[in-house]
Amino acid sequence: MIENIEELIKKAEKILPDEDLFLEVIRDLIKDEIKSYLKDRMEKNPEIRKELREAILKYVNAKVMEAESSTILLKALGELGIITLPPEIKKDIISHFYKTFQKEIDEILEKTL
Repeated sequence: MIENIEELIKKAEKILPDEDLFLEVIRDLIKDEIKSYLKDRMEKNPEIRKELREAILKYVNAKVMEAESSTILLKALGELGIITLPPEIKKDIISHFYKTFQKEIDEILEKTL
């Protein structure tokens, strides 16, 4: 009798989903409730919705400016690195760079000229 119960428990463990699945479902349900609550509050107060929209736009613009600043910084550092190289190495690097990006450079020149 005891062996049958142990076998039954082992089979049930294989069939039943993992507890992580239940936790994930509960998290999703909680998220849905929070979203519903916030949407309801925003519908009741259009000024909050407007402020949120403005804040999100400012946040996105700040992220774009951050990416642009990073690009400018990398460009400046690259130029600084090239300027400080000995002339023979600088010539080789520029040559390899041009060969690597020749297609893109030619396309840009075609569009601008």
